[in-house]
Amino acid sequence: MISKSKEYDCIVIGGGPAGMMAAIRAKKRGKRVLLIEKNKELGKKLLLTGDGRCNLSHSGKNNKELAMNFGKKGDFLLSPFSVFGTKETFDFFEKEGLVLDVENDGRVFPKSNKAKDVLQVFKKLLEGVDVLHGRSVKSFNVRSKAIKSILLDNEEKMEAKSYVLCAGGKSFSFTGSDGSGFFLAERVGHTIIPTVPGLVPMRIKQAWVKKLMGITVKDAVIIFYVDGKRMIKDRGSILFTHFGITGPMVLNASNELGKYIGKKIEIKIDLFPDKSIDDLKKDIFTLINENRNKSIKNIINIYFSEKLLLEILKLCEIDPDKKGRDIKKEEIFRICAFAKKMELVFGGLEGFDVSMATNGGVSLNEIDSKTMRSKLIDNLYFAGEIIDLIGRTGGYNLQMCWTTGYVAGNCC
Repeated sequence: MISKSKEYDCIVIGGGPAGMMAAIRAKKRGKRVLLIEKNKELGKKLLLTGDGRCNLSHSGKNNKELAMNFGKKGDFLLSPFSVFGTKETFDFFEKEGLVLDVENDGRVFPKSNKAKDVLQVFKKLLEGVDVLHGRSVKSFNVRSKAIKSILLDNEEKMEAKSYVLCAGGKSFSFTGSDGSGFFLAERVGHTIIPTVPGLVPMRIKQAWVKKLMGITVKDAVIIFYVDGKRMIKDRGSILFTHFGITGPMVLNASNELGKYIGKKIEIKIDLFPDKSIDDLKKDIFTLINENRNKSIKNIINIYFSEKLLLEILKLCEIDPDKKGRDIKKEEIFRICAFAKKMELVFGGLEGFDVSMATNGGVSLNEIDSKTMRSKLIDNLYFAGEIIDLIGRTGGYNLQMCWTTGYVAGNCC
């Protein structure tokens, strides 16, 4: 039970990754800290990250390279990363006995592959911090550019010398992330950059795509056009789903495309990025000539998974049982043209219930990057997903939470 009469130096609002880090750092500095979490347990969303494995950082990059993974706004993080970057993150967890594993692509996970082990580190370090569960903040009482007190949803008033707002965004909305932190920040004068789902799969309108559910194309180039202008080009794997496409490069592209919803968005995929269309034609002609008595579906199946091949042949109006000797040149041309430029009709982004991060948030122009302090309210600090920063998939967004939480807790 939290005492109403207890005086706090710092109240941290939100018990996610950034909030827990901020509370731990403030406590380490000798501050009397209260952490308020609306859920009955801390770190509810943290347990979902990395499909439950917790992709907690990304290794092998200097601060500038890390910042570049947050797009044009990434420079905001250069100062925070210089205080608490990947090296400090490694040291933080390993000091607490959590063994880390760096995968070939640089993603960092706990060796156990269990997000709950990461959460356990924080719960241990939060000893000495008062934690109030099941309560949310209703409003701030502001006078003379400072928060004098906060009002909880049960009408209880709490006071502190400083406040850190780490209420998250709207991603994984079923965990309770409802964007209430944006409302609190806006009420005290902060600008909220409009929010849309980030790191989220895409819907595709063509019905035939649904038949490819579960199929992964391991190496393809995908290009997104907005109103006819090429906007994004990336290379990697694509996973077909019952509603469209996903995979790391699709998720990353969603961060940029979110601001173009309502415009005409076109998608083109090259299934053979290392082959020109002429080289692909030659290879398939050679295969057919060597296997003239086999059906086309059994001749070129070395290039495609069975389900994908059958759909391609169907869309190209070619009988899959047609013998190689009967295949015409123009039919081969149609297959190659489709494989080199598969055109998908964009049907929108999936919602906040499945998005991994929030695109948008408290304007960076109103936050001091060296301290994470508000430029409008003297004793208010921000950290984590609530601010207008979103990184690529691969541990960057959790690293941002650890970093901004640490800096806020170091300065509040």
